[in-house]
Amino acid sequence: LVGESGCGKTTLAKTILGLYPMQEGNIVLEGRDITDIKKNERFIRKNIQIVFQNPYLSLDPRLRVFSTLYEAVSVFRKISKRAAQSLLEEALRSVELDRELLFRYPHQLSGGQLQRVCIARSLINKPRLVILDEPTSNLDITTAIKVLGLLLDIQNTSGLSFLFITHNLKLVRHLSHYVFVMYYGKIVECGPKDMIFNNPLHPYTKLLIDAAYQRVKKIPEVSFPEEGCRFLQRCPDRRKECSQLPQKLEVEKGHYVFCHLY
Repeated sequence: LVGESGCGKTTLAKTILGLYPMQEGNIVLEGRDITDIKKNERFIRKNIQIVFQNPYLSLDPRLRVFSTLYEAVSVFRKISKRAAQSLLEEALRSVELDRELLFRYPHQLSGGQLQRVCIARSLINKPRLVILDEPTSNLDITTAIKVLGLLLDIQNTSGLSFLFITHNLKLVRHLSHYVFVMYYGKIVECGPKDMIFNNPLHPYTKLLIDAAYQRVKKIPEVSFPEEGCRFLQRCPDRRKECSQLPQKLEVEKGHYVFCHLY
């Protein structure tokens, strides 16, 4: 899920998690409608997890890593701390961390180690979906590359689905299979990764890709209109009918766009 800061990416993630109330539509996971949070809360908590962008704010500074991971496990099963230790050690090994880190506090770990602990915590109950909300934005480039490599390995070996939220299209091209482009709370284009990058359709998608590869210096700031296409005032290809909200169109198989140009 890509788009500039403030377009609603994190809001969508928190809505999927049931942290924000739904206004319309449905949330479906593996064929199960989970829109009613109260009826599906335990299922959601176990099967959908999130890794936030700032690992320093994601862990309780008063708890050792052991307690943080044990708390995540004990929510869903009755298990003693002694019995859980091997499970927690395996969780750390899965994210390439030494078992000795179990007994350290967050301030004794580096940013990369903290984010790996957050990833381990999200995976420990074997969820079906993990939301990654800008998981490398607070890391230096070398550490970020290592964390992304780890995520790819997990993806390839576990069959787990990631919802990767970012404004960095280069990361999306490296990590994702299917891309949604969001602009001010609306999806404007979606499709398989190669179609999005090789044949971008929406003018906003084109601008994002051009900006990512420095073909344009800056996308101009303009407030969005209350009616019609949200991108109207910034669009170089606007026309009369853009004052009406565009409908979803399938331009090629699996590749959809919300734009009057098509």
